[in-house]
Formats: sequence, C-alpha cells, structure tokens
Amino acid sequence: MNKQMRSPWSKSVLILSIQAMLIGAPLQSAQASTRVQLAQAQTQAQQANLRALIDKGIYWYERFRFDLAVQSFNKALLIDPENASALRWQGLVDLAKGDVQATNVWLRRLESLYGANNPYARELAQASQLSGEKRQQLAELRFLANRERPPSDLLQRLEQLVPGPLVGDAAVQVFRIMANTPEGRQSAVEQTRNLIQRFPGDKRYRTLLADLGGTVAPAEPPRTVARAGNTNRATPAARPTPPPTQADVSTPSDTPPSAPEPSDFERGQALSERAEKQLALGDVETAASALQDAIDLVPDYPWFRYDLAILLDNQNDKGGKQAARDVMREGLEIAPTAEMQFASALLYARQDRPNEAVALLERTPRDQWTEGMTALEKRMRLGQHLTRVRTLDEQARFNDVASVISSAPRWRAEPEIQEIETRLRRTQQVRLRMSYEDAIIDGDPGVSRIESREIPLQLDVPLDFEKTLFLRMDTLNAKAGRVDPGDAANFAKLGTVAPNDPNISPNRLDQNFNGHVVGLGIQTDQYRVDLGTTVGDYPVNDWVGGFQWNTSLGDGSLSIDIARRMVTGSVLSTSGATDPLTGESWGGARRNGISAVYYEAFSPTFDFVGIARANLITGKNIPDNTEYNLQGIVGKTIFQRPGHEVEIGASLFLWSFKRNMRFYTFGQGGYYSPQAFGSLSFPITWTGNAGGWSWQLQARIGASESREDDTELYPLNPELAQAAAAQGNPTIQTGGPGGGTSTGLRLGIERQVMNNFILGGFFEIDRSEGFNPDRLQVYAKYSFGDFFELSVPPQGVSPYSRF
Repeated sequence: MNKQMRSPWSKSVLILSIQAMLIGAPLQSAQASTRVQLAQAQTQAQQANLRALIDKGIYWYERFRFDLAVQSFNKALLIDPENASALRWQGLVDLAKGDVQATNVWLRRLESLYGANNPYARELAQASQLSGEKRQQLAELRFLANRERPPSDLLQRLEQLVPGPLVGDAAVQVFRIMANTPEGRQSAVEQTRNLIQRFPGDKRYRTLLADLGGTVAPAEPPRTVARAGNTNRATPAARPTPPPTQADVSTPSDTPPSAPEPSDFERGQALSERAEKQLALGDVETAASALQDAIDLVPDYPWFRYDLAILLDNQNDKGGKQAARDVMREGLEIAPTAEMQFASALLYARQDRPNEAVALLERTPRDQWTEGMTALEKRMRLGQHLTRVRTLDEQARFNDVASVISSAPRWRAEPEIQEIETRLRRTQQVRLRMSYEDAIIDGDPGVSRIESREIPLQLDVPLDFEKTLFLRMDTLNAKAGRVDPGDAANFAKLGTVAPNDPNISPNRLDQNFNGHVVGLGIQTDQYRVDLGTTVGDYPVNDWVGGFQWNTSLGDGSLSIDIARRMVTGSVLSTSGATDPLTGESWGGARRNGISAVYYEAFSPTFDFVGIARANLITGKNIPDNTEYNLQGIVGKTIFQRPGHEVEIGASLFLWSFKRNMRFYTFGQGGYYSPQAFGSLSFPITWTGNAGGWSWQLQARIGASESREDDTELYPLNPELAQAAAAQGNPTIQTGGPGGGTSTGLRLGIERQVMNNFILGGFFEIDRSEGFNPDRLQVYAKYSFGDFFELSVPPQGVSPYSRF
C-alpha cells in the first residue's frame, strides 16, 4: 500500500525536478557567460594597466627619475609578479643606480622563470656585464674605434664581447662603436633592423637605426597578448601620464563610469603622443607643432618642453641647438622648479655643456635631489674631469695630468683614466736604444770614398712625466782608405809637390779615424735640447747641439730647429782629414742654422709637408759657406684597410750654396754644394702592421738638374795654388751643369719580440748621377719596465751625427 502510494509521489517529484532544470538551464548559462565576459574584461583591463605602468616607468627611466620609475614597475609586478618586462626594467634601474647586487637578484628571478635565453634575461645579463666585468674592455674598444686606424679585428672583438646575440642597451652601446668603421656600420644597421622586427615597439632600436643612418620604417601598432609574462609582447608607443595623474590599479565595476572631460594635461599628453607618432613617420614639422601646442596647454610642465628641445637639438645645427635652449630657458622663467631645472640640465648635458648642466642642478638644495639628479651630476663631474685631463694630455702637460688624476681618486676606476694612467706610468720607464749601421759611398780610395760604421747608443732616463734626460754614446768609425800620392794630386797639398816627395809621410796616408760622438739632452713632446761633441782620433773635434720646438699652427703643426750639426758625406766633412805632406788638419764641417717643418693633413688621405732651411757652414781651415733649401711634399693614400696603407707622393726639392766646396784639396770641404739644384721625385710607400710586426717599403724615381760654379782648389792660400801650377796640376775645378735620373729603394721592419723588447732593421739603396750610397742598420729597443711600443712605420735609432 505504502509502496503504491510512494511511487506516484516520487514520479511527481522527479518530473518537477526535470522541469525546474529545464527552466533554470538558460538562466545558469547566461550567468556563466556573464562571468566569462567579466573575466575577459578584467584581464583586458589588467593588460592595459600593465602596459601603461611599464611605459610610465620607461618614461621616467629615460629621464633619470629612477625613484618614479621604480614605483611604476613595482605596481606592474603587484598585478603580475612574473611579468618579464617589468622584472627586466627593475634590474636595469638598479644597474643605472650602481647596485649590481640588486640587478643580479632580478636577473636570477628572470632566468628561473623564463630561462637564460629569454631576451629580457639576456638583455639584463649583457647590460650587467658591460657595466661590470666587461666595462674596461668596452672602454678600450671604444678608444680603439675612435682612432684614425681602428684595429682590423675590431668588429670581431665587439661581437664576442658578451655571449649571445646583442639586445637592449648592450646592443645600442656596441652597435654605436661598430659604426666607426664602414663594415662595422653595415653590420650594426643590419642587426638593428633585425631587432626592430623582433621588438617593433622598442623605441631604442628605431632611434639607434636613425643615428646609424639607416631607414626607419613606421612603427607597428602594439599587439595584445593573453599572458602578461609572455616575452613576445611589444611595448606600446603611447606616452604615459606622469605619476600625479596615475590612478591606482583596481578591479573594474559592472557599470563603467562615464568619461570625464579631459584636463589640459591630458590633452597635452595626447598631443605629445601624436608628436611621437609623427616623428616615427619622419614628419618633424608636425611633431614640433604638436609639442608646442602641448606646451601652450601646460607651460610649467618640463617634459613637454624637454621633448620639443630634443627634437630641435636633433636638427644638428647652431640655430636648432639655440632654439632648444630657449625652450628650456622660457620654462625656467615660468616655473623654476627642481624638475624644470633637472630637465634643462639634461639638455645641457646632451649638448656637452657640463658646467651649465651642473650649475642648473645646484640651484636645487642637495637634500632635495633625486637619484636621477645625483646620477647626472656625477656624469657631468666626470665629464668635466675627463675634459680637463684630455686637454692637458693633448697639450703634453703630463705632470699636470698626473696631478689631476691623483687629486681625484673617486674617478680612478674610470676606464679612460686607467688608460691614461697606464701611459703615464710607462713614461717613467728607463729605456735603452742601440743599433749598428754600416754605410758605403764609392769614390777614390783615401779621398772621396767613405765607409762608415756607427753604433748609436741612447739611454732615456725620465725626470718626471714630461721631461726625459737622454744620454748619447755613439761609436763612429769613418774610413776613406789609404791615399795613393801618385793618383791623388787632388787631395790635401799633395798636388803642390811631386808624388815621390820625401816629405810625404807614409804614416799619414791612411785616412781612417775612430772615435765617439757623445752628448746629453732633455726632451719633451714640445721641445728637445741637446749638447754634444766628437771625441777620438779625429783630425777635427768640435761641438754639436741644438734646440727644437714643436707647436700647433692653424690646422697644422710647426717644428722649429736651431742647431749646429755635423755635415756627413765624406771623411773630410765628417771628421776632418790629415795632410800627408805637412800633418795639418782641415775639414770637420758643421751646419749652423735654422730649419722649419710645417705639416698639415687636409683630409685623412691627403697631407702636405713643407720644409725650409738656412745654414752657415763652418769648419777648420775651410771657408764659410751659406746654404738654403726648400722642399714641398704631398702625399695621397690610395689604398687603406686595417693594418695596411699605400701612399703615393711627389717631392720638389730646391737647394743652393754660395760656394762650391765639394772637393778634397787643402781648404776644400768635401761636401756636395751646388749653386743651383732642383729635383722632383715620386715615391710610393707601403706601410703595414700585423701580429707584432710593422714594416715600410718605399720605392722612388726622380729626376734632377744642377749647376756648379768653377771653384779654386786652394781657396784660402794662393801660394798653394802657385805651387800646384808649378807642378802642372790644375788650380781651378771647372763647374757646369749636371743632373739626371735617380732611383731609390728602402725597406724597414720591426718585430715586438716581447712586450718590452723590439728588434728591427732597414736597408737603403740610392742611385743617382755621381751619388750611390748604400746603408744598412739593425737595431734593438728595450724598456726596463713592462712595455715598449711598436713603431708604425718602423723607427730605427738615428746616429747622433745625423741628428
């Protein structure tokens, strides 16, 4: 009975339940759809808030307001603690503040979440390395890149500086250095374009590409992604509003609020964003107009002004730079706030006006400074310090350089200072230079022939960072051979007697002399002064010395030399000779005069050298003589690549002496002295260096014309002339025209055997009418320290006789 009664009831309940389910199903479905829509809306709002916060942080980061940048990135991480972009920027902020330890914390967090190959993690790691362990290497490569001849492996060394493809600030720094060479610029442009394709919203790469001279395509609109931590997101180009107008992140309500009327600042911000888009399209005029409108709306807001000032400054002309300063000056007159002063200081820093930048910062009490102001002041102080050091260094005031560096120890860790310190320390090293040189000029034995062997030895002892005391002790052996009286009537007084005259002393027929040329001097980059003398068994010993001054003159450089030097070319002119008949000595010619050398490089591949000399030549028992010459040399580089340079040139040489004194009778000088001489020669020179070697090979061809006057063979003693005439010997040497073609070949080479030890050598062959010298030298240079620089081109040890 109960069963029968329960059964219909149960069925009724079941039917009612099914009906209720059927009726409630649409309602539940609608509620679920609403929840999904709300979640999607909330996600979209969260994404928009994240983008705005990160963009705002970047905005302040670029303006050195690290405190405000950190606030934005912290809020972004509250929304999404695993957001890769915000984690990356937090690390970059700490790196800019100098907190490498904090930077590494953010880096480890990024790597643990996304792996070391994540582009944000790699960017932070590379930036950290370039600011830490690779800082010195980066500074050295930047220094080398700015030289006239960057090293051939510069591009390879830059690409290997940090592991992995370059991204972010590291890419910007390295690519700018690469651009110092043509092939490096091409590589930097290509890699920057690749970065723009991978990260289309990152403005740094577009700015870099424009600076490198590449074509900047319009920026793509930002893409929206589903997950905040996705590293493929693009940074939106929209400019954020500053912190005072930033609303806290909150969950949107079901009923969206009505849009309020935009404030002047918001309208100005929209104009600023419009200007940024127009700049990306290359429309500078429209962008400038939009920024000016933004300034008109909010005249006391510094950053609209700063953006317009940067736009004007980028025009790279004096008018644009002055207009940029005027924009910020007007802002300071309207609102002399700390932030306006900071923005103005940033502009002055950009224009390389550190003194004005620091003066603007100092208007704000130091206890009110932000971290960005402190960082900018430090950068400007360092800039002032480096400018002072560079100026003193260029002026060769090395003692002052050392004083400035030592008085500012807080800058001593800077790479450029370290490079200068290393160079200064090396100037304090004692150095030894020596060589062996052999030269032969063919001629009559005992008369015009000369075989000289010289062993120059120079010891350099630094007195301070500028002045070096040098000591010279050169061995000089000058040999003409033995005079044959029967064939040498043109030597000494032999022409005045018979060849078998018993008064001719056989012991005096040898004209071979040994001795030294010693001296000491002081040398700096600006001047050199020295004093020396010949000592030994030379027939004529006499003093030498001089003063040389180097200075800038217009776009070139000028060297003035006032000196008394030996006249080489024969034994008679170099060391003097002895008369076999009487034992008297004569010769030992010395040039006493002034010379000027002017050099100017009209371009990196074209230069000019001009030389003028005037001398009075004196000696023992020989008449005084005057000498003048002018020389002009032009050089043109026709081939250049790292480690190699080929130059062609042309040289015009004009020369004149009052007297013809080139003969060897008693009273003659034994040195070539035409009354008119002109030559034109064309050298081609290959200079190179690689792998611790340097070399220079030069070949030249030329032509000359000359004229010599008739000359008395016994210019000081008519009685000797009469005696020679009595023997039937000439008393007048007939002059006349001369000249012809000439060729020459010279090869020099150096090898850096050790850091402080160099070996080298050169040989030289010259062939012209009546003049055929050959010269060979091997040399060694050693530093009693850690370094002796390789000379490019090779530079031997010039004998004191040819100083």
